[in-house]
Amino acid sequence: MVLAAAALTGATPVQAAAARPNLVVIMADDLGFSDIGSYGGEIATPNLDRLAKNGLRYTEFYNTSRCCPTRAALLTGVYPHQAGVGHMVDSYAAARRASFNSPAYTDRLNPQTPTIAEALKPAGYRTYMVGKWHLGYRPEEWPAARGFDRSFAMIEGAMNYYGYGPQHSLAKGERGTLPMAVDGMAFTPPQDGFFTTDTFTDRAIEYIREPRTGGAPFFLYVAHNAPHWPLQARAATIEKYRGKYRAAGWDQIRERRYNRLREQGVLPATSPLAPRPAALPAWNELSPEKQDLWDAWMAVYAAQIEEMDTAIGRLLTALRETGQEQNTLVLFFSDNGGAAERPLKTIEGAALGSRDHYEGYAIDGAHVSSAPFRKTKKFMHEGGISSPLIAYWPAGIPAGRAGKWIADTGHVIDVMATCLDLAGATWPAQWRGSAPLPVQGTSLVPSFTGGKVLRSSPLFWEHEGHRAVRDGDWKLVATFDEPWELYNMATDRTEMNNLATSRPDVLAKLVGKYEGWAASAGVMPWKTLAPNPLPAKN
Repeated sequence: MVLAAAALTGATPVQAAAARPNLVVIMADDLGFSDIGSYGGEIATPNLDRLAKNGLRYTEFYNTSRCCPTRAALLTGVYPHQAGVGHMVDSYAAARRASFNSPAYTDRLNPQTPTIAEALKPAGYRTYMVGKWHLGYRPEEWPAARGFDRSFAMIEGAMNYYGYGPQHSLAKGERGTLPMAVDGMAFTPPQDGFFTTDTFTDRAIEYIREPRTGGAPFFLYVAHNAPHWPLQARAATIEKYRGKYRAAGWDQIRERRYNRLREQGVLPATSPLAPRPAALPAWNELSPEKQDLWDAWMAVYAAQIEEMDTAIGRLLTALRETGQEQNTLVLFFSDNGGAAERPLKTIEGAALGSRDHYEGYAIDGAHVSSAPFRKTKKFMHEGGISSPLIAYWPAGIPAGRAGKWIADTGHVIDVMATCLDLAGATWPAQWRGSAPLPVQGTSLVPSFTGGKVLRSSPLFWEHEGHRAVRDGDWKLVATFDEPWELYNMATDRTEMNNLATSRPDVLAKLVGKYEGWAASAGVMPWKTLAPNPLPAKN
């Protein structure tokens, strides 16, 4: 027995198979909520802005706050722990995973949980993947083994954009290359003529241009590593932004982003801008040298995003030139909020943004990327889990809805349900000898035409002891080893008015729901474990 996707999601059955859309899922890496132009940012993103103007923008779309867990949830439609990725798959997390000794905390995506590619192939879709994988290092865990017909994958969580230079897995600034895979075969990037953002896009365009038997629809997963560290971009693009961030400073830039979002109705009038992190001084208290350094970091970061936007524009042009744009759904979002990390492996004397320049922008930049919210990547406050979501589909989103903001709450686990819905695909009753876990997400398709996304259960989060529940307008959230906080998202999206004391009834109800979910998902109590042997890097 198999279940129809519409039955799983509660959505209306999709149109006839002949009209099934192509599905393009584009995910940025470490992009904050307000970085792109259509979400209040000052960075030039004309192609994404065009998608937003002619599609839909969501005010409340969530990721899981970290690289591996978000990718696992996205590709399987279940929570990260249920997909075997309750923590990171990298070697630095090995001791932590061993101490858990649990199927919820492994070093690869659970093979008993179908991926979107594996679910869509029986429905006649060709399946493609380019970009960052970060869900298993062994060949049998690469995209080619998880349902993708064609793939060009960066296997690890970070790499030099130029394919050659200082690497995070190599000691003392040595040069080397990280493993990549092409259709299941190991690949070493060339020392010249390679740049991840462009090369990923070149491969994606190659895939969508290839002939498909009977005009079969396709699913394409584009997982950019931009704008994840290292801060690397072309000198000409960096120069466009040099001096702009110093002239304004982080306080003024955050204020401007906040005001733009308020003006567009994304934030309720009762939500103030979250305060600057306590560890950072006011902008005018910094020395000129530190102001200039931050300006340099942000200029490269902005350039990375602009170059990703340019690449997305090239992909859209290819869809248009091949006559596929009208009936292709494009979803764009990010895997977590701004990354408060600063690897420092730059070779002495390297030019800003070059392949020998290897740094991150730390909390200094991350708190701007995640504005107007509190906290950043890894945390479950809004700055860690809130993502822009743009949905563009000329044939499926009525022209009269173009440019609208959608207030329905969404989550990366909804992408699987949405794809199944539109593909008219079925969910297997058996997968590799056992019954797979049901899809946990809900189809976003009703919101495309003016309906509501109907969610039957709350949304849950946990990572490194940080945890949260979102149930209607209520959000329960806590940082590791700290008390629960309670917020009403309808009036307090920036989480400034903690109602945990004044609404003990709601607090107790949501704590109970969280504990029930955590037990069913295999979440382990973080505080009982020894600390990681190495600091988390991705």
